[in-house]
Amino acid sequence: MIDLKQAVADCMNRLYRQGLTTTSGGNISMRVPGDLILLTPSATDKGNMKAEEIAEIGMDGTNHTPNLKPSIETSMHLEIYRRHPQVHAIVHAHPPMASTFVAARKPINVRLIAEAYAIVGEPEYAPYELMGSDALADSVAGSFKKHTCCILMENHGVLCTGATLLQAFDRIEVLENIAKINLNIGRLGGGVELDNDQLREIATMMGRNG
Repeated sequence: MIDLKQAVADCMNRLYRQGLTTTSGGNISMRVPGDLILLTPSATDKGNMKAEEIAEIGMDGTNHTPNLKPSIETSMHLEIYRRHPQVHAIVHAHPPMASTFVAARKPINVRLIAEAYAIVGEPEYAPYELMGSDALADSVAGSFKKHTCCILMENHGVLCTGATLLQAFDRIEVLENIAKINLNIGRLGGGVELDNDQLREIATMMGRNG
């Protein structure tokens, strides 16, 4: 278990180094055997996290590491795992460029760059609810569609899922990059989207058709 906890800690440290979260913001989790998730706790330095700081939470919400304070967003992580068995890792953060679109309640156009459409797919919006609330957990978990892997949380931040920690991290990083590209293209007066045939070709390659 210590190696898995170290992987979660390393992912959070990397998230901080990449400027995708702040010292106190964001949370990362991973589903592990034993009906458990490993989850970054509250009140810890997100840029210097260690394996022993990673909490073990049962799918029923039981904290198996009572010396650690569970993340304020524990219920959101658990609700996603309960409703979406294909999800094995979650990265939630407040990357500045993607969060700019979230605050403006504007869509991030992923159809401008092939990599973004392949890795991120079409993000979905989750209606605003108070952070840490059961209502937020329901809003985010209920916003997933068949192939959704990224959620834009109104006036809050973003959340990306994956089959692995690396995949979830890759998605949030690519989402932030395409948000930057959107803003840069806006300064140039607009961009050219991939056409429908090209989008279908990418979706087929990524197994998202059907």
